Amino acid sequence: MAGAMPLAAPAALAAAATGWSPYEALRVGRAATQVEIKAAYRAMAKRLHPDASRASGEAAAFLEIRRAYETLSDPDARARYDRWLGPPHHRPGPGVAGVRVRRWETDQCW
Repeated sequence: MAGAMPLAAPAALAAAATGWSPYEALRVGRAATQVEIKAAYRAMAKRLHPDASRASGEAAAFLEIRRAYETLSDPDARARYDRWLGPPHHRPGPGVAGVRVRRWETDQCW
């Protein structure tokens, strides 16, 4: 189809349905910058690369972090993955996002 946008990370989305997360694979948070993602990938790749390690399970781990880096280093694929995940789940603190928290002691008229 001409003009259709290809799906950049179908493997990441399919794997995410099984519980796999590129953020967890690289041990970074969803707010990580491109520099932090690249640094995490390089540090893990040094340890897990098949040429650097002879352990049997490390080749599969290297492929996992490589797939995670491919997803998170591409801004379009990362945005698509983040949209698929939805908003980050967190409990906002007092006064966050325009929510005013009333304190009983300070709101009383004495």
